Amino acid sequence: MNSHWLVLPVILFALLDWASTWKGWQKRLYVAKPAIVVLLAIYSYVLTGWQGGMLWFGIGLLFSLAGDVFLLLGPRFFMPGMAAFLLTQVSYLVGFNQTPIEFSFPVATTAVIVGLAASAIFRILRPGLQAKSRSKRYLAPYFAYFSVLTLMTLSALLTLMRPDWTQLSAALAAAGGVLFFSSDALLSYDRFVKPIAHARTWVHLTYHLGQLGIIAGALLHFVK
Repeated sequence: MNSHWLVLPVILFALLDWASTWKGWQKRLYVAKPAIVVLLAIYSYVLTGWQGGMLWFGIGLLFSLAGDVFLLLGPRFFMPGMAAFLLTQVSYLVGFNQTPIEFSFPVATTAVIVGLAASAIFRILRPGLQAKSRSKRYLAPYFAYFSVLTLMTLSALLTLMRPDWTQLSAALAAAGGVLFFSSDALLSYDRFVKPIAHARTWVHLTYHLGQLGIIAGALLHFVK
């Protein structure tokens, strides 16, 4: 069965989502945002049946869908949304590390660079998390989420050093991991530190491109 036609509605709904966030079309956003992940999940399932290594990426998409729905429901659902996306990051983290990576100097260097960059970003976000009275309860859960997000991003980048990943599949996965991290960093900065003009659009843009990169890279790797 040729399922590649599903890529077209993914792109169309992504464009609708980005336009909706820019223009403030809330009702259209309720349809477009979850539709993107639903179609990605269907596409990946039709291609692979979520067998073998793709299982964890399929599970990650299901948790992403739950997170998208929670965040669309408003600020009071921020914590359930973060919990759902925490499980997304755990799923992708497991998916990228189903075989151990051989230790090397480039691997260690990449880990140090990612760790330092994540630490610097968290230091920027932390005062905002602590300053807002309602946000204090977010600090510990957010730190846990941010830590797992960082590990997922590192794991995506390390596919570039895995000999069993092709250059294209690894490049897509690595770019996807970085974009997913960037999306959450932008969301957190806008929410807890300082508002960003059209932040919702930039958050959704980087999030969707991140998901596309991760899933496309995984599909290229696991579909032999």
